[in-house]
Amino acid sequence: ASIMKKLLLTICSSLFCVLSYAQTEHLTFKGLPIDGSKQEFVKALQSQGYNVPKMGDDDILSGTFIGQDSYVFIYDTPITNTIWKVVVLFESTFDTWSTIKRAYDGLVDVYTKKYGAPILDQKEFKSPYKEGFGLELQALKTDRCVYETVFAYTKDGVDIGYVEIRMTTDCQIMIGYEDSINFDLLTKERANEI
Repeated sequence: ASIMKKLLLTICSSLFCVLSYAQTEHLTFKGLPIDGSKQEFVKALQSQGYNVPKMGDDDILSGTFIGQDSYVFIYDTPITNTIWKVVVLFESTFDTWSTIKRAYDGLVDVYTKKYGAPILDQKEFKSPYKEGFGLELQALKTDRCVYETVFAYTKDGVDIGYVEIRMTTDCQIMIGYEDSINFDLLTKERANEI
């Protein structure tokens, strides 16, 4: 009976370690876990060459991301100021449909290699616009075109986070990284404010 208790205790503690490890992993951005205080995260990005362009506003940094001049927006929770989301906006504004589509498709290919098939891959034009008619950028600017791809990062069946790539109405490309654990924290903190 004593051996069974020890074996059961060992199995339970091993299972607990695996489960607690799986539930504490965070999505990463540039090798940094999307977790901790905004100040620590900003410092870590600054050590990688990012700058805070506007004095006193550390919600936005600028630098290079995958070879593109970019802005990096950092979102934190209202009470504990824990990072829950990082968004990259490429500074470049595309002036032709073929160049923005090529850049977008290239990013989707790279992220598919890293995260697997997307859970959402929406590419649609709303009437009266259609791809191939030469007015694709006009459709994008007037919010009549949606190009959005979302990847889920899971490990051992646990949601770690989501990465979203989309075209903006300003003819730019945005990539958002959302950590699942800290998104749940955001929801709880917002509920406490009501």
